[in-house]
Amino acid sequence: MMTIVTAVKGIVRYDNRILIVQRAAADSGGGTWECPGGKIDFGEQPEDSLIREIEEETGLTVIVDRIAYASSLLTHPDRQVILLVYFCITATGTVELSDEHDAYLWADESMIRKQIAPSILADFERHQIFPQLVSS
Repeated sequence: MMTIVTAVKGIVRYDNRILIVQRAAADSGGGTWECPGGKIDFGEQPEDSLIREIEEETGLTVIVDRIAYASSLLTHPDRQVILLVYFCITATGTVELSDEHDAYLWADESMIRKQIAPSILADFERHQIFPQLVSS
């Protein structure tokens, strides 16, 4: 059976840096760096889902600013993930990770380019995310 999953991710900004999190080693895709977020629950608005997921994963309360881009990836031959990625802001840099992630970084552009998963970096480039971070 083919499955389409819709997920939300947050480009969370604090003090001119972006939060990236490392997937737990035991998890699928373990060790990769990404932006926090997760699946939208049935009936949930994307922004509400994003606020909930970021709070669950990092303990942060965020304000959703605006959508950054939408993307799609095949995580398995019969499983497609539609990603809605939003710019978010938070008032604190204090992160409390859930079991889903082993580490976090408040990263600048050069750190993000070194750490983040290549597919995400490609999306950031395609949608000109870095210039938008500087200008806003």
